[in-house]
Amino acid sequence: MPFSKEMYEENKVYKSWIDNPFRFVDASNSDNEVGLRKPQLAALYIALGHLASAPTEPATVVMPTGTGKTDTIFSLIIAGAFPRTLILVPSDALREQTAEKFLELRNLRHMQAISPSVIAPNIRKVSSRLDGKDMVGLHAANVIIATPQALQQFSDDDLQQLASICTHLVVDEAHHVAATTWNRVRQVFEKGPCIQFTATPFREDKESLGGRIIYNYPLKDAQLDGYFQQIEFHPIREYQPSQSDRAIARKAVELLRQDLADGRDHLMMVRANSQIKAEKLFEIYSQYADLKPVLVHSKVKGASKILEDIKGKKYKIIVCVDMLGEGFDLPELKIAAIHDQHRTPAITLQFIGRMTRANKNLGAAKFVANIANQKMDTQIAALYEESADWWAVIREVSSQKIQREIDREELVAQFEGDEYGEKILALNPQPKVSAVAFHVRELDWHPENAKDFSSSREQLRFVSVNESNDLVMLVTRAEIPVAWADTSEINNVAWFLYMAYYVRQDKTVFVNCSGDERQLSDFVKLIASNSKRISGEPTFRVLHDVNFIKLQNVGLSRAHQDVRFTMHVGRDINAVMNALENGTAVKSNIFATGFESGMKTSAGCSHKGKLWEMNTDSIDYWVRWCERTSSKINNQNIDVKDILDNVMLAEKISEKWPKGLFYADWPEEMLIENEIKTYITIGGASYSLLNLSLGEPVIKSDTLIEIAVLLDGDAPNSERRELFKIGISLLDDGFFTSCSDAEISVRGGTKLSEYLNENPIRILKEDGSFLRGNYRYYSRSTLNVKIPRALLTIWDWGNTKIQKESMGKDKDMNTVQGFTYSKIADKYQIIFNDDGSGEIADLVGINEKDGIIYVDFYHCKYCPSKDGQAKPGSRVTDTYEVSGQTSRSVKWLHSAQSLFSQLIDRYGKAKDSGFDRILKGDISQIDLLRHKSRDQQMKIGFNIVQPAISYDVISDEQLTVLGTTYTYIKGISGTDLKVIISK
Repeated sequence: MPFSKEMYEENKVYKSWIDNPFRFVDASNSDNEVGLRKPQLAALYIALGHLASAPTEPATVVMPTGTGKTDTIFSLIIAGAFPRTLILVPSDALREQTAEKFLELRNLRHMQAISPSVIAPNIRKVSSRLDGKDMVGLHAANVIIATPQALQQFSDDDLQQLASICTHLVVDEAHHVAATTWNRVRQVFEKGPCIQFTATPFREDKESLGGRIIYNYPLKDAQLDGYFQQIEFHPIREYQPSQSDRAIARKAVELLRQDLADGRDHLMMVRANSQIKAEKLFEIYSQYADLKPVLVHSKVKGASKILEDIKGKKYKIIVCVDMLGEGFDLPELKIAAIHDQHRTPAITLQFIGRMTRANKNLGAAKFVANIANQKMDTQIAALYEESADWWAVIREVSSQKIQREIDREELVAQFEGDEYGEKILALNPQPKVSAVAFHVRELDWHPENAKDFSSSREQLRFVSVNESNDLVMLVTRAEIPVAWADTSEINNVAWFLYMAYYVRQDKTVFVNCSGDERQLSDFVKLIASNSKRISGEPTFRVLHDVNFIKLQNVGLSRAHQDVRFTMHVGRDINAVMNALENGTAVKSNIFATGFESGMKTSAGCSHKGKLWEMNTDSIDYWVRWCERTSSKINNQNIDVKDILDNVMLAEKISEKWPKGLFYADWPEEMLIENEIKTYITIGGASYSLLNLSLGEPVIKSDTLIEIAVLLDGDAPNSERRELFKIGISLLDDGFFTSCSDAEISVRGGTKLSEYLNENPIRILKEDGSFLRGNYRYYSRSTLNVKIPRALLTIWDWGNTKIQKESMGKDKDMNTVQGFTYSKIADKYQIIFNDDGSGEIADLVGINEKDGIIYVDFYHCKYCPSKDGQAKPGSRVTDTYEVSGQTSRSVKWLHSAQSLFSQLIDRYGKAKDSGFDRILKGDISQIDLLRHKSRDQQMKIGFNIVQPAISYDVISDEQLTVLGTTYTYIKGISGTDLKVIISK
């Protein structure tokens, strides 16, 4: 490192570092294992080499928590003889701890890495803004330790002055570096030597740390080298939320008592995610008075004294929020009662690392958590499975996350020296999902030619061809004249992204260019010879397999001398279909939305060959989209005329509401995740949307529909109570929704009437169409379709009370639901009674076979009675509610984890009231399926059970209403609806 003669003559600390060189003592070469650990030595050699070769380039050292990161920082400063170092730490606690340890240098002296003549540094701790005299006082310091929060109080001039007197910047816990306050300090030091240390070089916001990883000591190696002790996970399963915390406490205290009995001087940490929760937990742990529990958080009086007492091991149980994280070093903390899990990998890995540091006098780290119905990051969720190997899980998570950062840096390295290129890549390319496709023989595909890109308007800044030679990406820079002045003095700078992907099996190349058509055309000529653009009818094949197509905008070319082209947007679709059918126009471009494989999708195509999806995403996603699109546009068996039969037509409703409306549902914008966390407030009371249902739409007059909002009872068979009514008024050219003073918890609180005017209620009509606002939507292929009789199943109900629907918590088998259970009991491994407020279905049957999870919904409905007698017949009203409910349950099709989580949540809540929803199987099986559903496919079957329908006298109206649900389910899921009725 550069030698400071002035510092050597004036500062005795610096002089002692120069006169007594640092000793790189290897512990592995010592009989008593005294010396530096392997990762410490490696980090030192690499960091010092980096500072010698590239001192102005920031660098990152990755060392897992517990492998000696802090002593490595001290060693680097002394070995490198840094004249004056600013150490940046994330918290006041870590500032104090770092200063205390650096003044002692206890570990380095014990390692014999420094001579007894080496003097500890003069340290100045910065906790607030400094005046002029204080700033001058910093010159006497060898090490200045500060938090970004403290430096945030500095003016720009003061911060610049601080940077001018410091020769080096060291950042501890560098995963915080991308935060605004950290970046401000880093930017001031951008031209000076900067070494960052962290155990987790990744941020959950995916921002880069800004320093190349020069050394990474993998967690796997730390485990194998013995720096981490064994981890024991002690899971409990408690599905009743009210009992979960007490169950965790019992298990954790049991483990602590056992360790103490074995002579282990262990302490236990009880983790909560809020002060309120911590106070509740302290009440639970207070019953174990002999273990001296203590509560500590930022608002507890005397927190500093409590922390000192904790270090003195006065308490055995410490209930805290996050005060024992970064900056708190207490090796005896070996048992963790995790009442609230960390949600992200970075924080979880830091937390685990602090409790698993190797110490011959201490035992294994033990973690206790409730694994019933956990909801968190997919990777971290693996920790909370039944037989989780925490060593293996944290090793894998750490490795994957760190590798992502290393991969990112390898890409950034290809932009080295190009500031803008580095910034573009650091932001991660998110191109529009679009392309123009060309047929190209493999011998005419020349991706390597991209490196010869040349243009008078653009400069090539980055080019990449992947190993399999089928993906090309390049970035160019261009200066473009400003539009508002006729001058060459000033220009706009534009960056263009070019991509090409070759689908070999279809001999088709997809090309995407963020520029214009000329740029795209020149790029294609460069990388492919004898290419033929795919245009015309084949491009419209991208709409294949899209069901319930809604044409959002359509361009038509017309054979008319005055009107060559017309654009149709929104509901003006009927005119489009008529023009196409009578031959007065041909398709120019189409953009549509719909459902494909049960998922909402969009697709755009033009006669000239452009293909797109209304989306921006990663390059990986774009490649997969190209592959899917290629399989369609190259499929000659797809007839575009058949596709248009699925188009949803819109018909404006005028003068009066149509008859035959039978079911109302919340807007389709309400996805499962929204429903779970959405509330409606009226009269000062709030109700979860899951507990509210809409009554049958009632036409009160030609221009008014009323729909009751009903509060479902908590238990099966309980009465639903009307809270208020929603009115939908038909206007001359529109509609208006009114609903008293109700509010909905979206956008921070919105009037429900305002929300429903923007997002109309969906009302089903008997003929298979539906209403949204003042428009009726339908497709010709699904209008007035009757359910095939082959899908009707007859059951002999015997003496069952079919006028009674629910079996209730008493499991009354003499009901529609009870009889249904008896008929299907042998078919499933698990049967769940979900009847009641917010149900998915009345009965849910579940099987797992050959890696697939099969889930069947049974929607049950009772038969109305007259004079105490229930008689099946041909009443169309008996099909209304159950058909609507079944249609609504399609939303669970691709939400397997949410489905199983919902079942587990409802099981726990019902259990508190003495209602066991499990009819067959065990709740732990459902929880296991929740975990498996992340990787396994789920298939859902839909069943209506309505003994009120008689096969012998079934009416066309009943068949048609059932047909609306049949076509809807078939179109979205590809699954047949099955209907169980009476003879």
